[in-house]
Parts: sequence; structure tokens; C-alpha cells
Amino acid sequence: MDPSTVGLLETGTDQDLMRILKEFNEKYEQQFTPVGLEPDYYDRLWDVIMTRLSDPASSSTHQTCLSAIRILSRDKSSLHRVVSKDRLSIIVHMAGLVSEEEALQRLNQQINYDVVIEAQKCLSNLVYNSTFIQRMCCVNSCIPGLMCRLKTFRDPDLPHIVKYFDMRLLFLLTAFCADIRPKLRSEYHGLTYLIEILDLSLKMAHEESDLQCISRYMSYPVFFNDEQSELINEVLKVLYNLVLHIDKNSPDEEEDSHCLRLISILRSLLLASSRCPEKTDALHSNTVNLLLVMPPTMYESMLVNMPEAPGGHSYNTVPTVVTTQPSAGASAQVEAACFTEVDDATAISQRSCEYDGKDMTAIIKLLDFLESRLNTPVQSADKSLMPILTLMVEMVQANRTIRKFVRLRVLPPLRDVTKRPEEGRTLRNKLCTLMTSPLHDVKHLSANFLFILCKESVDRLIKYTGYGNAAGLLASRGLMLGGNKPTIDYSSGSEDSDTEEYVRVRDMVNPVTGRYEPPRPSPLEGMTDEQKEHEAMKLVNVLDKLTRNNVIQPCRIGNDGKPHPVESVMELQEGMGVMNPQDCSDHSDSD
Repeated sequence: MDPSTVGLLETGTDQDLMRILKEFNEKYEQQFTPVGLEPDYYDRLWDVIMTRLSDPASSSTHQTCLSAIRILSRDKSSLHRVVSKDRLSIIVHMAGLVSEEEALQRLNQQINYDVVIEAQKCLSNLVYNSTFIQRMCCVNSCIPGLMCRLKTFRDPDLPHIVKYFDMRLLFLLTAFCADIRPKLRSEYHGLTYLIEILDLSLKMAHEESDLQCISRYMSYPVFFNDEQSELINEVLKVLYNLVLHIDKNSPDEEEDSHCLRLISILRSLLLASSRCPEKTDALHSNTVNLLLVMPPTMYESMLVNMPEAPGGHSYNTVPTVVTTQPSAGASAQVEAACFTEVDDATAISQRSCEYDGKDMTAIIKLLDFLESRLNTPVQSADKSLMPILTLMVEMVQANRTIRKFVRLRVLPPLRDVTKRPEEGRTLRNKLCTLMTSPLHDVKHLSANFLFILCKESVDRLIKYTGYGNAAGLLASRGLMLGGNKPTIDYSSGSEDSDTEEYVRVRDMVNPVTGRYEPPRPSPLEGMTDEQKEHEAMKLVNVLDKLTRNNVIQPCRIGNDGKPHPVESVMELQEGMGVMNPQDCSDHSDSD
């Protein structure tokens, strides 16, 4: 923008300003970096635009001026110089974020929503790019205006895009300004209004789908349109910020009631979907994030009682798959028995939603979401897997029914042990793969999840994952020499019984690899004692060389159950605290 153009903006008519700014907006609309104006021209351009915005007589230019501000606000380094308290108030006012008294006075006035939307976009950019603007928006009419308009979301005449950007702006403010979260919860009753928006969206989706429920208990799946999905996702993000600092262990009475109501809605959202797969994934992801900050005692509310159908039987919305066991008298070789390909998922009632009289549909959805995250590329696994893995760990720790059901889904009784635990497509296989992942947090969470499902039994964990995969967890917890007292008070009854296929090959399962290995001839067979000693010394020399070159670090297990490095390979011969692999095999797998 040259000096003559800036001069024409300052002295020209509204038509001149509209023509120049439209060209400016079209040129830089898709450029999301600073436009590169010289500081003097940049400041003068702001002066011209703000002068027109403050003049009611130039209302025809306001939308174009705000579009230009949205582009200019991408220059983070200059905002502190050009945005004053008065200028910000003008933009906030144009976004319709006014006090309740002024909002009542505007009831009969015609609202130009195109201007409102552009002003909302400007505010979102300004808040995102400037810390001092964030602080100003916390003390001006921005927050009261947002909460005031929140109460009008039931109005069918209020455009969806206005609701969306209100939630977007509220999310940014609650994310960047932690000080306003308690005020929004208590003074403005933000949790109440936000939960009502979710409730309203669910009711509207039910009405649009014209669903006929068998029973009121059933939160039948609903389909959200794209607009509903976008709004719900933004509301869930704001709720996460507001609920984040609630004491999970001892919420007060009001917080407790909010969380109970919210858990019921989150369960419905887990069952819901959008016609756009990406929006469905975002919906479930934000639901998982919000469930993470709920008090663990609330997870019980994710389970609802199954109603009784006519005749006294329970409803089961998905058919049960029944698998038949081979007869006890069937003659088969050991190798043939364990080579039978059986999908672990069909070993139990494959898609049954009922367990212990409870509807487990929400938990099935969470497991499906976990599996979808396990299929993501390794590069983004840490970010995408952490929330759902953390949630599953907390849920199986907090609720016995959920733990028992999830265990049947993730660790069904073993049948085919011809493959390593990490080989295959089941949840157990994929989680075992993560137990040796280079991503430390993901590795720790997946191992901890499986360990809890095994009732913190070292023998049972080794049975399902193999000692090699479990070694990292056992070393970090000091369990290399056996188990300690579990941190959770588990039930005393056994939940596992070995299948006939597994019993046949149990004694030939290598506990280190976790797979069946047929008997092999000993490599030392036929050697003299001198030859055996010679081979042993060769091994010692190789290990010593690797140790001195810092390729490996030999360790031995101390009294604390953790590995401790040794300075010399010869030290391994003194007081070796290594557990015999045969001691790891779990023959009874009983509590």
C-alpha cells in the first residue's frame, strides 16, 4: 500500500474506502502472516478504519472495515501499539457483546449479523494474538456480553455462526485467562448454561431424527448435522476449561450435581455421531477429554441398568455370538491344537452391550475409540493416544464393573498362542506393541492399563504379554522378583479360566516371548565339559567387550526388585538375583 493510497483513505469518501479496502482484503485474505506494511502506514490504516467504525453514519463500510482489521490483527508485534481500550470497546460493541440492560434496549432493533460475525472474528484473532488484549477482554463487557447472549441460544433467529464464534471466543478467553474460570462458574453460572446448550442440541437432534425409543433409559444414537457438531465441540472445549480445576476427589454439592448431569450427557454424546467422520472423531475426542476431568466416582453413571423386556428378559440390542468349545475327547496333536486360528474378539459375546445387568454401550464406544487411536500413525500416537489411554486407566481403576467388562474385551481367555502377544490385530496385540514403544508416556500408560486388567498380578501379566514386553513396567515398579500388594482392593474371585486349547500347550509356552515353542534339541547336547566351558567363556568375553564399549549395560536384580548396573560381567556370577523364567508361568491364574 503506497503513500497515495493511504492518503486517499484518509481524505476520500466512503466509496473510495470501500474500493481500496475490498482490494486489500481480497489480496491478503488467504495470507495468514503479517501483510508487511511499514509501521507508519500500518498505524495510519488503523486510524482510518477505527474512525469509520466509530461513526454511525458510515455503517455501510463497517463490515469491510472489520474484515480489514481481521487481516491486520495477524501482526502480533504491532497490536499493543494500535489497539487501545476505547478501540477494543468499539469492536466488542459491534460484536453485540453488551450488558444485559443494553441488550434489552436492542430487542426491537434490526441487527446486522454480517457485521456481528466479522467483529467476532476480529475479537478471536485479537485475543489469540495478544496477551494484553486478553486481559482487557476479561474486564470490559466481553464476558458479560457472551454470557448474556448464551441465554438466547434457544432463539431460532440467532444464526449458528454467531453461536459458534461466541463459543470460540469464550474458549480462547478461558484457555488463556485462568483467573476468569471461577467467576464464570459461580457468578455467571457458566456450567449451567453450557450444559443446557448440550442438552438442547441433543433434544433437537432427537426430534430431527424422529427416533422412537423402546425405553426412556436408552440413549439411542443420534446424528448431528455439521452445524450442531461444530457448536457442541466448541462447548465441550469451554466446559473442559471450566471443569479442569474442580477438585476431583471432593467436589462441593453444586459441582457434584453439575458433574452428574454432565456425565449423563457425555454418555449420550459418545453414542452420537455426525455424517462427517472427521467431526464424529472430534466429538468423541472432546468427550473423552472432558470425561478425563470428571471425578472418578462419576464413572458409575456411565452404566445404566438394562430394562426388562416382555417375559422378564433383558434387552440386548446387538446379537450375541456364541462359540463352541471342542469336545474333551477330541484327539489332536499339541501343535495342531494351538495352530487353530481363533479371533479373540469372538471368544466372548462379541458385540453384546449387556454385562452384569448393565448397558455397557458407552464403554464399548470408548474401546472402539481407543482402537481407532491405536491405528493412527506412530508420529502422532503420543498426542492422540494419551487422553483415551489415561481415561481407560482411570476408569478401570475406579470402577470394578467397568474393569471386569474391559478385561473380557481386551484380555479374553487365551486360545491361540502360536504368535507373540504383540503380533495380530486385536486390542491386546496392539497394546502389547506399545509396551516397548519409544514414546515413554504411551509405553507407561499401556503397560499400566494391562497391569490393572491383570489385577496387578505379575504372573498374569507375563502370561498375557510375555516377560519381554512386561520387563519395562516390572523394572520401573520394582517387581522383577515378583509381586507386591496391589494398590487397588480387587475382588477375590477368579475371572479367568484357561481354555482347553491353552491348557494343552501351557507347559510349552515360553514366558519370555509369550508364545508356544515346540521342543528343540539342546545346542549343548553332545558337547564335553571342556567345550561347554569354552563356549561360556566366549560369551563372557563378548558381553565384556559390549559393556566396555557402552553398547549394553549388564544389570542384576537387587532386593528392591529393580535392576542395578554392574561394573563387570564377572559380578553377575555373585549373588545373581535373576528370576527363573519358568517361575513366571501362571498355571492356575487364580486369585
